[in-house]
Amino acid sequence: MPLDDSTTVGPDSVASLPLNVKMRNHRGVMVVGGYEHFFELTGPAVSIWRGIDGKRTVRDIAALIAEEYDIDQESVVADIVELFTELARHDVVKIA
Repeated sequence: MPLDDSTTVGPDSVASLPLNVKMRNHRGVMVVGGYEHFFELTGPAVSIWRGIDGKRTVRDIAALIAEEYDIDQESVVADIVELFTELARHDVVKIA
């Protein structure tokens, strides 16, 4: 079920992948999508995607990305919230 207006993504949210989600790596770009919508992920977004396991929170994934890219964790949290919100609206990730 896509994200509705009453559901929000925050630092303690956990993302998981619906069964209908497909992934393909094409010429260095990861393409992910559900039944209707597809997204191209590059750079840090690919690392964020790989952090989705249905157990890690946004904050947990942000800590991994911040360490990997040597950047501020709070900025990464904001970026992940934005990415997951967009993906959830199009039923590419589930948010708990």
